[in-house]
Amino acid sequence: MLNSTNTYPDPLSDLLDFLQVRCDLSGRLVAGGTWARRFTNLDAIKFCAVTEGGCWYSIDCMSEPARVNVGDVLITNGTRTLTLASAAALIPNATTTPVVRDSDDQYQLGQGCDFTMLGGIVQIDADQQALLLNGLPPLIHVRGTTDEAEPISWLLKQLVAEMKGGRPGRTVVISGLTQLLFVQTLRAYLAHAPNGDEGWLKGFGDHRLAIVLSSIHGEPSRNWGLEELAKKAGMSRTSLAVRFRQIMGVPPLAYLTQWRMYLARRELRAGASISEAAAAVGYSSESAFSSAFKRVMAVAPGQYRRTAQGEVEAPQISSTSSELGF
Repeated sequence: MLNSTNTYPDPLSDLLDFLQVRCDLSGRLVAGGTWARRFTNLDAIKFCAVTEGGCWYSIDCMSEPARVNVGDVLITNGTRTLTLASAAALIPNATTTPVVRDSDDQYQLGQGCDFTMLGGIVQIDADQQALLLNGLPPLIHVRGTTDEAEPISWLLKQLVAEMKGGRPGRTVVISGLTQLLFVQTLRAYLAHAPNGDEGWLKGFGDHRLAIVLSSIHGEPSRNWGLEELAKKAGMSRTSLAVRFRQIMGVPPLAYLTQWRMYLARRELRAGASISEAAAAVGYSSESAFSSAFKRVMAVAPGQYRRTAQGEVEAPQISSTSSELGF
C-alpha cells in the first residue's frame, strides 16, 4: 500500500510558489475569413485559450498541423515558434506582419470574428526562468472536451465576462482567473501527460513519483536515501531509480541535490552567508556545499552571492509585449 503524503506539500504547488509564477492576460485575438500568423517571440512561457471557433496550429518540428477548438488551451515553453491559421494549408506561408490592437482593445486577423482567443504570458524571475522552461515540453495542448478541462471551461467563461464588463475589482479578478487558468491547464496536462514528452514536469503527475517528490520538497534538508524514498513510493530501489530517471531525466538523489541548490540560491539572493545557505539545505560541510552548488549552478556560491547582491532588481519577463505575448 502506498504511503500517504498528507504531511508533505504538493510538489507542483511548492514549485510554482518557489518560482513566484505570475500570469498576465495580454490580449484578445479575433480572426475571420482566410488568415495565417507566425508568432516569433520566444524565450518566455505563453498560453492561449480558444473562447470561440477553432483554427489550425503548428510549432517548429511538428510533423503535421493540428486542430485547436473552443475550450482548448495551448501552452508553449518559448523554445519553438507557434503558427496559427484558418486552414492547415496556409501554415507554411504564414506571415509575421505585426498585428495591430484596435479601438475595442483586441487584435484582428483576417476579416470577421468566427475565431477568438485569449493570449497571455507567464512571468517568472529571470534567475529562475530556466527551471520551469526546462520542465515544460515545447507545447502542451489541453482539449476542452476532457473531464479534467471542466474547470478550465468555467474559468474561460468568467474571463470573457469580466473582460466585457466594467465591474469594480475587474483587474484583480482577471489576474486571479488568469493565474488559475494556467495552473488548471497544467493539472489537466499532468493527468494524461505522455511519457515521451520532453521536460520533467510530467513526473509531477505520476502517482508514485509524486510521493517521492512530495517527500523531497517537504524535507529538502533531510538526508534522504534511495531505499527510504523507494519504500515511501511502494517500489523497489531499482524500479524507482529507473522510473525516476526515465521520466525526470535524472536519478532521485540528483534531483534532490538540484532542488537543494535552487533553494540555496534563493537563500544567497536574500543575503544569507554561504554557511547559512549550506545549513538551510542540509549541508554541515561548507566545502561539500560549495562543490555541489558549483556543479549544479556552474558558478561558485561566493561569486553568485556577490553578483546577486550587486543587482538592484532581477530582470523579469515583460508583460508589455504586443501580440498577445506571442
